[in-house]
Amino acid sequence: MYHSLEVPESCLDLWQTCHSLVPELVKNCSVKTSDLKITSGTPVDPASRSVYLIKSGTISETYEGQLIVNYEEGDLIGVDGLLQQKITSFENDFAVTVDEYDGQQFIDEVVNDKSKFTIWNQYLSCLSQSYQLLMCHFSQQDVAFNPEYRHFNNGEVIIEENTEGDEVFTLITGSAKVMLNNIQVGEINKDEIFGAIAALTNTKRNASIIATSDCETIVVKSDSFRGLLAARPVTVQKLINDMARTIVSCNERIMDLSKND
Repeated sequence: MYHSLEVPESCLDLWQTCHSLVPELVKNCSVKTSDLKITSGTPVDPASRSVYLIKSGTISETYEGQLIVNYEEGDLIGVDGLLQQKITSFENDFAVTVDEYDGQQFIDEVVNDKSKFTIWNQYLSCLSQSYQLLMCHFSQQDVAFNPEYRHFNNGEVIIEENTEGDEVFTLITGSAKVMLNNIQVGEINKDEIFGAIAALTNTKRNASIIATSDCETIVVKSDSFRGLLAARPVTVQKLINDMARTIVSCNERIMDLSKND
């Protein structure tokens, strides 16, 4: 079993465990149809109440066109649809060869063998846990992100010093300056994230941001931004880089001002 996208390593480990348990599960079980050919035009019916052992080729399980998992040689499909009909679909782009087992007979043979029954429960447990990990993994990547696009004219205040703020900004076009006690201490560049510290720590804004040209910004509420950080590490890295650049710029500006004094 595998996925076309990157998934957690622990999910791959669970799938590998499932794969390793299959030989003992099917050992000495009665085969209904050997070397059954599954063409791309006639995929496996999820409602067949059969279990299939893939001997060659690959079968994908999907739901509304979205991939759940790919099954390959040595994997079983249909085991989780014996007692409750599956609502997913099986697809294969090329011909696949399988051994078909009657679902009820397969279950009876497994249940009547204490050793197999233990393996069966381990198999189902690993399968269930892998799907839970997939759901968690991909739901994090699809975290709700509903930004507001906000325009500011040249000279307009985007963020005001010493005010409460629960919004994080990203400058899409234009430019802005960082003002502290009416003194410019830095600049905001295109694609830079700003306003995050106060929004994430529930503190007051420590500086004002004023547009130095007409600006377009993306504005995100702090809760949504926290979810974005959890789901997309690349955003965390960008935020760190932007904050570091702002700190260096401010320090340089403060040093220049102190020299002039």
